[in-house]
Amino acid sequence: MDHTLACFWNLPWTLLLLYLPPQEVHGFFPNFWSRAMTAAWGSITHQDMTEEAILNVTLRLFMEMPHPEKKRIREEDFKDRTLLADDLFAAFYGPEVSAKRFRGAIAQVANANAAMDFLNTTRDDPVLHFDSELIHSANAWLLQARKEVLQAVRSEQYSIARERLGQLLHSLQDFYSHSNWVELGNQQIHPDLVRPGWEIKSIAEAGIRTCRDCSDWTCKGNLLEGLTAKRLLTTGYYGTQPEKPLGKCSHGGKLDGSSHREPRGGINKDSSSWIFSPHHYLHSKAAVLAQDASTHFLETLRRQIGSKQFMRLLDISPATGLSFVVDTTGSMGEEINAAKLQALHIIRQRRGTLQEPDFYLLVPFHDPGFGPVHKTSDPEEFHKIFDDISPLGGGDEPEMCLSALQLALQNSPPYSEIFVFTDASAKDAHLKNSVEALIREQKCKVTFLITEDPSRTRVKRETLAPDRFSLYISLAHSSGGQIIFTDNENIKRMVEIVGESTISTVTLFRHQKGSIFSHKGSRKRTKKQATPLEHHRFWIDSMVEKVVVTIQGAIQDFSIINPKGISHATASTTQSSLATVQSIGGIYRVFLSSSVLAGEWTLALQPRGHYSVHIQGQSTFDFLYYFAVPVDGPHPGFFMMNSLPREGLPTYLVVMAMGLNRSKSGSIQLQAVSLEGKKGSLGELKLQGTNRSALFTAELPQDLLANSSFSVVLRGMDSEGQKVERAAPQVDTAVGSLLELSRDTPVFPGKPVSVAWKLTNLGSSKLYNLEVSCVPPFPVTISSSRHHLGRNQTATGQISMTVPNATAPGSVITITLQANLLHPAGDSTFAHIHLLVMPQTTVPMSSPPHCNVTWVDSSCGPVKRVCQIQRWTATLRILDEAGVRWVQEEWGTVVPHQADGLAESVTYSSDCCLQQAKLMVTNLLGEKYWCHIAAPPPVSGKGATMLTDGAGVLASAATDALCWWLILTAFMAAYWLR
Repeated sequence: MDHTLACFWNLPWTLLLLYLPPQEVHGFFPNFWSRAMTAAWGSITHQDMTEEAILNVTLRLFMEMPHPEKKRIREEDFKDRTLLADDLFAAFYGPEVSAKRFRGAIAQVANANAAMDFLNTTRDDPVLHFDSELIHSANAWLLQARKEVLQAVRSEQYSIARERLGQLLHSLQDFYSHSNWVELGNQQIHPDLVRPGWEIKSIAEAGIRTCRDCSDWTCKGNLLEGLTAKRLLTTGYYGTQPEKPLGKCSHGGKLDGSSHREPRGGINKDSSSWIFSPHHYLHSKAAVLAQDASTHFLETLRRQIGSKQFMRLLDISPATGLSFVVDTTGSMGEEINAAKLQALHIIRQRRGTLQEPDFYLLVPFHDPGFGPVHKTSDPEEFHKIFDDISPLGGGDEPEMCLSALQLALQNSPPYSEIFVFTDASAKDAHLKNSVEALIREQKCKVTFLITEDPSRTRVKRETLAPDRFSLYISLAHSSGGQIIFTDNENIKRMVEIVGESTISTVTLFRHQKGSIFSHKGSRKRTKKQATPLEHHRFWIDSMVEKVVVTIQGAIQDFSIINPKGISHATASTTQSSLATVQSIGGIYRVFLSSSVLAGEWTLALQPRGHYSVHIQGQSTFDFLYYFAVPVDGPHPGFFMMNSLPREGLPTYLVVMAMGLNRSKSGSIQLQAVSLEGKKGSLGELKLQGTNRSALFTAELPQDLLANSSFSVVLRGMDSEGQKVERAAPQVDTAVGSLLELSRDTPVFPGKPVSVAWKLTNLGSSKLYNLEVSCVPPFPVTISSSRHHLGRNQTATGQISMTVPNATAPGSVITITLQANLLHPAGDSTFAHIHLLVMPQTTVPMSSPPHCNVTWVDSSCGPVKRVCQIQRWTATLRILDEAGVRWVQEEWGTVVPHQADGLAESVTYSSDCCLQQAKLMVTNLLGEKYWCHIAAPPPVSGKGATMLTDGAGVLASAATDALCWWLILTAFMAAYWLR
């Protein structure tokens, strides 16, 4: 086709591209919502395969482990039924044990898996999805991800390990959907994938054609017979990054632009829909192999790290950890001793039982110091560490409490409860928003035990602000924890609440009237006339036991009345058949009898001033939840948001319920969720079931989210028509900004680190100031800090630092980015990224990276004045065992690279004025090296010929210039039309 005509022919397509969604690679559909968005109901998703693999390996683990009651778990007991986490836990641990943490760990792995299709840094990378024949690099990435999982487990950084595990499983699963492994007739998983020391061989090289043209939606027989004969592996190309070479297969599907260029069609098996998957008829076979490969990897991992570590990795235990944050100033002697005694009591009481803590954590603080973090899974080691803690000098207010709490949150697993002992206010109150963000991210409860005794050596109390503990009150409330105000005499009794914390603890009711910690003796009884009775109603359902009511503040009397109108306890009660009442320094703790009557209870109070009420119980019926945004396009599905919902984005609440079938009165039918604000309900939302057991969704109306704080309450009915409800402990607030942090290469001691950040404003125009911090406090810099963004505008940049040489492998660097609103005023937005420091490779690669020039073509002649219209081209073959991330010219321009069997090739072209070039290669480990290429020397006597050729090149260049001018004009016109 004539060059000029081709330019005009492509012009309409250029205009059309402006309105197409951004390029994304494609894999198995991400999660359960994908089926609804695509109507591909028979499709098996990444979530399905990941959850099923984890449950299968857990079943095998339980079959091999000694049973607590010497029973035997058999595989046939679960045959022909859907494996569920609740059922596995009930079979092994008993029906009274909650699988909440296990469900949360599975969800973290599955959501990290699905996020590979949504995140900007992962969705377009062909290496992470086994696309574009980058099989060698993709397997190199899998091997590196495996190393990071193992390092994180060895360092007891299980949350980081779960994130990386989910990402690894995603890429592993994509191999079976994106390659021709199934089409080659294989019925077993690939034996050499993610296997150290083994290489994926028999990969189709760059010059080998792999597909024939297919104009139908279903492409049967479009793979060339030569691949089968030689048992060569190939994968499809998607979009234009990189461009599909001549004769190569496309990924395929309605949104793959490369599938419209010959050879048309594609080979993906992502779904059962012919609209999205040309090889949809092989979807089930690919999914079975992908799940088998996931199960095999997890089983191999379990054998390598041991069953105990594997259980900690996936929280396959009913136990929780024990976390203390302790003020160590001179006035804290009694509190430190009380905490030590309680920790020792828990260690001795729970040793060898199902409730034995699976980790112990201690963070001391004073002023100006805090830390270090003491974390271990060995109870004897923890006891020794705690025993060495003693009160230091000092005694002045305030202390570095929030800095220590922040460290504890960063090192505690999700759903932990952290106990803070102090008698001083926070010197580092500026960390409040950051700590709250971590609480929401980790779903942790924080309980404060505060002693305030005038006889202490602290400064005189009349010089201190009466509301100095209001910050702790706020953090306890937003986390779902408690705040206990006691004194030196009673701390040893009040510290017993630490031993009451279990994963089965549920909050039934809480109320606070005023600040019970205002300084002027609000808890003291006075001769002031009592106020009228106040009534609080709360619901106890048939799934609840071990109910504890805690009342503190200025209370003259109270009465707890059951649904039949019978009083169970009053302020004067000490022991009865219905309840036990403890009075500890003005704090009442009521323990209801085990046979609690289901129904609406009443707490009648006669207050003299401010007070608080906290009611909790034990129950296997509970729930977890997260917020998610539906994502359309090549990766339809739910993108889980790690923290708060965002204003301006269509948002869903995803609810994972536990214990629905363990009610004494039959199964529970969930109906709705209620969003409860400070002044009452913001609205009730009907729950929609999914095709997955105990998983529900509800769409959040945007008008309910605007400028509102709320907690989530789950409501339903048992089989007898009795109401059941559970309240989430944490408080959520919708925010109008989205802040993201990402890093795509490992972190090593002594090496520079670059973290990409992205800030999106979802609402009206805002002015931001960005602040970055690092724990440990290594020097960090940010590329730019102040940004003015309009609606839906985005700013991006880099955070840079160098990891000190002495940094120990296995340690974690936490970078926090805070986006402060300068105008209009508002709450800050936070993002955290946890970087695992990897050990430097001590064993050199069997084959060091090298570059070979395999082909050079040149029209360069000896006449320099025409060098601009003469060109030379070279093809470079790069062999790097770590896999190639990208190739750049000396001045930074990225040069496309493509797969070439076990290597990758780059085609570089330049005019003849510059006849040498250096290309910077960055591999998947972040290592960089130079590759040198040069034009061949001009042949003597070729100048006249090159002048003639140059005239042709000039004419072609003029045509190109006209073409590009037209395309640019079209782009500008389309921009203004939009």
